[in-house]
Amino acid sequence: MLNSRQTFIFNHFKNLISSYDGSTPFHNFFKKYCKLNTALGSNDRKLLREILYSVFRLGPQWKTKSLDEVFLWPAIKNPGDERLEKFYAGMDIPPLKIDFQYPFESFLSDAFKSNDYYESLTNQPLVWVRVNKLNASRFKSKYQESILMEESVNAVCVAYGLANSTAIEDEPYTLEIQDLSSQIVSSKITLKDGMKVWDCCCGAGGKSLFIAENYKKIKHFASDVRPSIIRNLKERFSKNKLPLPKTAVIDLSEPQGDLNFQGERVEYGYFNAIIADVPCSGSGTWAREPENLSFFDEDKLKEMTQRQKQIVNNSLPFLEKGGKLYYITCSVFEAENLALVEELANDDTWTLVNHEMISGYEKGADSLFIAELSKN
Repeated sequence: MLNSRQTFIFNHFKNLISSYDGSTPFHNFFKKYCKLNTALGSNDRKLLREILYSVFRLGPQWKTKSLDEVFLWPAIKNPGDERLEKFYAGMDIPPLKIDFQYPFESFLSDAFKSNDYYESLTNQPLVWVRVNKLNASRFKSKYQESILMEESVNAVCVAYGLANSTAIEDEPYTLEIQDLSSQIVSSKITLKDGMKVWDCCCGAGGKSLFIAENYKKIKHFASDVRPSIIRNLKERFSKNKLPLPKTAVIDLSEPQGDLNFQGERVEYGYFNAIIADVPCSGSGTWAREPENLSFFDEDKLKEMTQRQKQIVNNSLPFLEKGGKLYYITCSVFEAENLALVEELANDDTWTLVNHEMISGYEKGADSLFIAELSKN
C-alpha cells in the first residue's frame, strides 16, 4: 500500500515513462513536463529524475514489465542512496530478479566488453570543469569540498572532477564545464601558429574553446548544420573573452562548393587542419544520458556511419595536401571508430596516422575516440 506521496510520485512516474519515446534528451523532456505540472516541487523533481534514470540504466528490459514492478526497481538497484531509501521505506518490496545485460554488446570495441565497463553505466559520471592553471589555486580554494578528482590535461589546463550536486557559479576568471575525455581529446589536436583551422562540426563549441585558449595565433573557423548551435558558440566565446572564430551554417552531408564564413570565401585546399567531431551514436556518453540504453535504435547505426563518411569526404576538398584531419566521436562502437577510419584509409586519399580510444569511464568521464588522418 502506497502512502499519499508515494502515490503522487508513482502517478507522475507512469505518466513520464509512458509518454517519453527517446526522440529528445530526457532532461529536455523532463523540464517541459515539470513546467506543465507545477505541483511538482524541487524535491519531487529530483526524486523522479533519480527513479527514472535508475530504470533507464537497466536498459530496455523494463519495457517488457509492468510499470508497478518497474517502479520498485530503484529500491533494489540503488542501495545506499539516501533519498531513494527514504522514499521507498515502508513499501512492500517483493523479490525481484533484475539482471543487467548490455543490449548492444556486439557493436562494442573489444576494449569495452568487460564487466567493469558495464558496471560503470550504473553510475553518473562526474561534472568535469576545465580551468587555466593560472587560476587553479583560486578554483581549488572555493570548490575543495566538491573536488573528487584532479587531472593535468596539458601545460595550460587542469581538469577537476566534481560531485554531481555541485553548484558551479560564475567566476571572475574563465572556467568551462567540459568532460575530461573531451579535454584530453582536444589536447591531442596539435597546431602551429598561423595555421588555418576549421572545426567543421563544432557542436556546443567545447573543443573550439579549448583550441582558442591554447593556440592564440591560428586563423580559426567553425561551422555546424544548426544555426542555434552557432549562436550558442558565439555567446560562449564572448563569455570567455576569446576572439570569435569565423562561423557559418554548413551541411556537410552534402558536397560543397566555396564556403562562405561571414563574407569570407574559402576555396578548396585552404585549410591546414580540419576537426571533424562527427554526429554519432553518443554511446560513450550513455552513463551521463542513460535513456539511450533504453531507446537507441540500432538500425540507425548504418545510417550514422554513412553520414560520418559523407562529412569526412565532403570536407576533404577544403584541406591542403598533407593537411591533418582529426576525426572524433563520443562513441564506443567499433563501426563508428576504428572500422570507419580504416575503411577511409583503404582509399589512397587518406593515410591513417594514429588513433586512440579514451576510456574515460575509469575516471568518471565519457569515452571518446580520436584519429588523425593525413590527406595524400
